[in-house]
Amino acid sequence: MELDQLPVIDWEQAVKLAGGNRALAEEMLNLLTRSLPCDLISIKQHFEDQNYPEMLRRVHKLHGALCYCGLPRLKSVVAHLETALKSNIMDNLPSLLKQFDTEANSLLERYSCQNT
Repeated sequence: MELDQLPVIDWEQAVKLAGGNRALAEEMLNLLTRSLPCDLISIKQHFEDQNYPEMLRRVHKLHGALCYCGLPRLKSVVAHLETALKSNIMDNLPSLLKQFDTEANSLLERYSCQNT
């Protein structure tokens, strides 16, 4: 499925992942969006430094968190980024990082607009 066919935030999925608890789903998304800007900076810095083991560690941790938040677009991009790092396919990293940046910022914009 193409990324643009997926929602940025899938509230139905988020609530389901939170055991049917909307407040918990909102809290988990809030926690993730607060840490996401730092994750984005850190992952990009590790790429620039060619510190791929640390980059993989940060991407893997973020991917795990995304599995509980109902964010299919960002989760898909991060999963591809993690797979590329694990498979040592470095040629794809610049385009995957660009997608990651785009999707992360799209989420942050959309989520901040919903909470104002």
